[in-house]
Amino acid sequence: MMKKVKAACYTSLTLSVIILIFSIADGGLWIFPIVLMYALAGNLAYGIPVSILSDWLTKRMGRGRMLAAGIIHASFGGLTYLVIDGFAWFAVICAVIFFFVDEWLKRKDSSEVDGDNKRFYLKAGSVVVVLAIVIVAVNWIPGRNEQPAGKYLYLIPEGYEGTIVVFHGAEDRPPLKNDEGYSLIPVEVESLPTLMRTDIERYGIYRTSTRDRSYNLSQNRYVYVDNVGNRTPMADECIHHSGGGSISGTEIFYDEIQVTETSCGEHFSTYGNERFSAQGREIGKYYEDQRKLD
Repeated sequence: MMKKVKAACYTSLTLSVIILIFSIADGGLWIFPIVLMYALAGNLAYGIPVSILSDWLTKRMGRGRMLAAGIIHASFGGLTYLVIDGFAWFAVICAVIFFFVDEWLKRKDSSEVDGDNKRFYLKAGSVVVVLAIVIVAVNWIPGRNEQPAGKYLYLIPEGYEGTIVVFHGAEDRPPLKNDEGYSLIPVEVESLPTLMRTDIERYGIYRTSTRDRSYNLSQNRYVYVDNVGNRTPMADECIHHSGGGSISGTEIFYDEIQVTETSCGEHFSTYGNERFSAQGREIGKYYEDQRKLD
């Protein structure tokens, strides 16, 4: 069982590193801990039982055991499409990586692996690594052919500083509108009940029924909008990408950023503002407790 847990950990780390490599260009360093958390949870809760089932189903097989086990792992990874839709590609990659890591752990202390199995292992492993890189590259490298909804234009009330949270998949909310290839996010400023009478009670929010989310951060634009609609572009040094998450028990996901007008700089764009981070945590906690978007 410990080998299965090790395989789950190694698999989660491998997938997270691959995605991190292809998201660095977009400033997506925050992606790593999120992917690692979800991958580890999925591998422990789903990957390990599937691997144990695969071992049981193939234990009496001979030379074709590895191929059959690989197909079982990949097939169960594909079944996640019924639950997580487009993210199933990552589950398939995770399942195949898990399979090879598990096989490696079984064999690393054994000298009884025949030459045919070794050749199969090396060839199949090479194909899977290339496949994983191609799939991730197609979905993450900036500049790929995108639909209009692939990049966002944030319309932020002039002078606002703090956290902005955008909820995707909120029922009874309008879909994102398109403006010259950008999906518009007209940010609204509201007061958070749990932060009343503090200097961070006002926060930015937008709710949309659109489920698609963009991770090509370098493609996004951010502008301040005054009372008559005039737009003033914001510098990259005034934006910090805080991360995102989901509301438990729902299909609602959210992206979170911080913006400033008075403290722009490399430090802010990289690390953000601690008060705004505390504000973001309180926003997440509030909506997690509410489990709805009134």
